[in-house]
Amino acid sequence: MISMPNLIIIGGSSRNVGKTSLCLDLISRYAPDLEITGLKISAIKPDDTIYHGTHALVLNGVNFRIFEEKNAESNKDTARMLKAGAKRAVYIEALEEHMPEAFAGFRKIYETAGPIISESRSLRNLAIPSLFILLKHYNPALIKPDFHNYEALADLTVSISPGCSTTASLASRICWDRDHWLLSSE
Repeated sequence: MISMPNLIIIGGSSRNVGKTSLCLDLISRYAPDLEITGLKISAIKPDDTIYHGTHALVLNGVNFRIFEEKNAESNKDTARMLKAGAKRAVYIEALEEHMPEAFAGFRKIYETAGPIISESRSLRNLAIPSLFILLKHYNPALIKPDFHNYEALADLTVSISPGCSTTASLASRICWDRDHWLLSSE
């Protein structure tokens, strides 16, 4: 497992818990002064359709693909990262067992010591970030079965209540300190 102090990983227990919103809050906050790389990773199953719109294909592996977003005007999460100010926004889709190969491809293409803001739970199986933040759905029935495995690795897990937008206040606690991410006290 590779240690990456310039990486923050934001993951969630399910869809619609604010992962992208938190990423966008952080990008907006730090992009005026830093060259931010936004990264979204999706682990796919063999029967899933491999598709994520019309990005510029950067690397096409047998069991993974890496795209760089070029259109800040679309409604995809990576486009929203660009619109928020990221210097680049990259999307990786890979079969779970080929995620190490895909992430190695990303690191080779995008060698950077600058801040990387990633929306992905599964990346935590490959990299040790300076911060790993999890957003947890209030409804236990909607929490993915393997979520507890990631909770054990998280620096912070935030439970998201219905109708409550907590990403802005959470983003204000996350700080970039020269070469790594920090979490300030409440």
